[in-house]
Amino acid sequence: MRVLLTVATLALSAPAFASQPIAYWAQNDNELVDGGNGFTPASFPMPADVGNGSLYLINFNDEVQNGAYRFIQSFAGSTSNALPGFGSGGSLSPQGGAGNSNNGMSIVMEVETTDLQDIQVSWAQRGTGTGFNSREFAWSVDGSNYTVVETDTGALGSSWSVQEYDLSAVSALNDQPNVYFRITLDGASNQNGNNRFDNLLVSAINADDADRITVYDNDFSADPFNQGWYQVNVSGNERWEWDEGFNNISFAPFVGGQCQSNESWLISPRFDFSRQQDERLALDIARGFPGDNPLEIYYSDSYNGEGDIDPAAWQLITVIESDDFNQNNVPVRFDGLEQLQNIEGYGYVAVRFSYDSGDCGTWRISAMDMTANVDLNTPDEFFCGAPATPIHFIQGEGFQSPVQNAFVHLEGIVTGSFQSTQDGGLGGFFMQMADAEQDGNPFTSEGIFVHDNNFGRSVYPGDVVRVAGIVQEQFSETQIRNVSDVELCAANHLDRVSPVYVELPVEDFIELESLEGMWVETAQDLVVTDVFNAVRFGEIYVSSERLFQPTQVVAPGEPSRALQAANDRDRLIIDNAKTGANRLPLLTGADGMNELSASNPIRAGYTVNAGFQGLMGFSFGEYRVRALTDPEFDTSTNPREDAERRRGQVRIASFNVENLFTTLQGSGSSCGPNNLSCRGAGSFSELERQLAKLVSAIGETDADVVALVEVENDADDSTLATLVSALNDAYPRDNWAYIATGWLGTDAIKNAYIYRPRRVSPIGDIAVLDSSVDPGFDTSRQRPALAQSFETNSGGRFTAVNVHLRAKASCPSSGANADQGDGQGCWNEWRTLSAAALARWIETDPTNAGTVNHLLLGDFNAYAMEDPMTTLYDAGYLNLAIEDNNGEPDVYSYTFFGQAGSLDHALASPSLAAQVLNASYWQINSDEIPAFNYTEGSLPGGFLDKPASFYQPDVFRSSDHDPLIIDMNVRRCPPGLNSRPAHPRGRPLPVPQC
Repeated sequence: MRVLLTVATLALSAPAFASQPIAYWAQNDNELVDGGNGFTPASFPMPADVGNGSLYLINFNDEVQNGAYRFIQSFAGSTSNALPGFGSGGSLSPQGGAGNSNNGMSIVMEVETTDLQDIQVSWAQRGTGTGFNSREFAWSVDGSNYTVVETDTGALGSSWSVQEYDLSAVSALNDQPNVYFRITLDGASNQNGNNRFDNLLVSAINADDADRITVYDNDFSADPFNQGWYQVNVSGNERWEWDEGFNNISFAPFVGGQCQSNESWLISPRFDFSRQQDERLALDIARGFPGDNPLEIYYSDSYNGEGDIDPAAWQLITVIESDDFNQNNVPVRFDGLEQLQNIEGYGYVAVRFSYDSGDCGTWRISAMDMTANVDLNTPDEFFCGAPATPIHFIQGEGFQSPVQNAFVHLEGIVTGSFQSTQDGGLGGFFMQMADAEQDGNPFTSEGIFVHDNNFGRSVYPGDVVRVAGIVQEQFSETQIRNVSDVELCAANHLDRVSPVYVELPVEDFIELESLEGMWVETAQDLVVTDVFNAVRFGEIYVSSERLFQPTQVVAPGEPSRALQAANDRDRLIIDNAKTGANRLPLLTGADGMNELSASNPIRAGYTVNAGFQGLMGFSFGEYRVRALTDPEFDTSTNPREDAERRRGQVRIASFNVENLFTTLQGSGSSCGPNNLSCRGAGSFSELERQLAKLVSAIGETDADVVALVEVENDADDSTLATLVSALNDAYPRDNWAYIATGWLGTDAIKNAYIYRPRRVSPIGDIAVLDSSVDPGFDTSRQRPALAQSFETNSGGRFTAVNVHLRAKASCPSSGANADQGDGQGCWNEWRTLSAAALARWIETDPTNAGTVNHLLLGDFNAYAMEDPMTTLYDAGYLNLAIEDNNGEPDVYSYTFFGQAGSLDHALASPSLAAQVLNASYWQINSDEIPAFNYTEGSLPGGFLDKPASFYQPDVFRSSDHDPLIIDMNVRRCPPGLNSRPAHPRGRPLPVPQC
């Protein structure tokens, strides 16, 4: 049996089965005849966009101007509270009206709740300071007599927020032919002041489902391929793709605008059907583009889970046709699917996509849930020793609890108590089954977090406790919530439970999921791979080894995807068991005693010694160990070090200085030739601190030429002059100078050179590569490349080209420069074309220096194995840092989301590469905590001022990129053609390669 309902799943608090929309008003079709947005008298009553219901206004100013209501506007809307498939569109925006005549007006939603219960109402809202500052919410079953639920007071801010009302306790609203919800507005002080309302939603559950248990509920808000889902391609090369932005998983057979033949199966995690009875399946599916190919839903109780598809092992549940939809990208619920009741034991659900010919459609799965009848044998009385539901039964074998929203009693031993909610405390405790009571199943967890939320019973590690509460998935972590009873049964029993070893990497995330809620101990030394949120969220990432950006070390495409998947299975978060930002005390630094500071850091590359203990949790899409003790760090694995001593005749450095601006940002200032926003320091004090760190870093490199990236693009080069002056004050023997360029390109930043005249001299012409020189080097949103030749004191010459290619940000949604999913990010084609243009340009000797010693350096915004870099390798250039690392690409200048890689490179022509002695990154920035930089004021998160101990005027965290230092012995050029003696036999002389 198949039942079609044009609705989409919304996960709201409900006793059991997930709420489904009764009526939803998206406010996306409020277009007037003249093309503007607004409402006319014909707009109301407004039918629901999803489900059935009417929305109308009462007691409002109905003045009409040009056919539209004058004071009922439709300003820009939001996706907050939107159902899948609905964009931001417009909004229902009542204004105060002439004489504030709309004070007292109401928005009314009328719906039917026959056979429904547990009503939920929600919407998105924002407003202006002179708009309504009072929003009374009330309900009625006759449209006349209203019961007020709450009055939301205060002016609404300029950001959207979601207002929610859980009316599940109001039984009078259940099973009614008509129910009315009223929002009454008051307190506007200006006729143009407004409140905006968008994505108004009334939801409920079917009364027949009220006693059923949710055994699975996935809205694809997290990556399903990390939660037991996988795909099997029978034919074709296209893949099911998870879309984080739209919370769905889709299959599109289009390549280059052409339909491709494919058969691909999307397989669910394995379910244990012997735990419950009368299973019922539902899926929310959207059609992206209509096509002739249907989507088929199957189940199997004989599939072995190993990837080979035998059609005989699968039974058809339903076929979904393109004609089942009346619009694209709006999910339709396929409900009442009861074939799973025939299964005993283990089984799978699968979605089969198949296309051979005709018009091919795109399919999107936005939710799948399963309910059943489960016998939990929960006793009526609550006392220690009474029958209880084992924790391993509550956790189940998969990535979700198979008894969600069930009321349970459980008993166990407290392994960690974090009951205080002060300063971000978790508001609960972890409990675990005694070792002797565990089921021995490696796929079921024996621990769980109890969110008692100040219930009032203090518990401590070793206590035996009994708890009564509701099983819920809180952001994909199984917890006991809505606790109604906690009883202390015994104390000092911690010796009956043991920590479980956790080791990285894992082959499958189920290995970590099966430890969720349990007391764990690290079985190996683990490398710190990310410290970005060490201050803000009190967390660090650890892995079995240093993790690299995939395209730093392997080719884009499938190799990159495979390595990314492996990286994902090789990390954990160690956190301070607190929620929110900037919670005190901060993490303990590397000395194991004192809080983090600039002199007591935690650096990426340190190791956490084996034996660290905590409780395994999951939140924000990551497995994390809630610390029971401070980790012990081994700092010798990546100590802070001085720059290497000079090894050659001349030293070159490349350094992205992270927005060095002497024009302070803010206060209405603008920068660059196009009056763009300024960046960098926001005060003179910050600028002094920034300069102190940069001067220290540049001076300690002992470089003779420094190619700078992200310098203010000023017309008079005053920023370079300021930097050089500060360097000369700090290092008077060096006598630094700069290459003046004035404005370069269109951005607020530019590339630049500083140098030491006592060691090198600029020669030839300064040259600029932009779109006017080569259209392949598009500088509409990219910095021009800057070339300058230099001569050493011994007469050796080389040409340096300073590069800063387009970043992997502000991505287009389609086209060749969109993110292709191959690991290279967006704008890859742009960067690749620019790299080819660079190679062409440098061959023309743009500085007229007469040398083939070419050095391309700077921020390429591409990792070592990506197309822009391989384009230059193919042109004959050698990556010096990789060559210096015995040809291995595992070098880095930057870390991003816990993965290291090189965006900053130095590439030499063959003649120059032969004269390079050393090329290496000085790791002073990428491994450091960002909060140790020059900025003042609040820490990221805005709740805590930066401690004075976070700043030192030293080299560390002087930028977000590490400098690259190159030592060379550049040979003196032989005499030129005109001054050399003729060949004694009249033969042509070779052109000098210098």
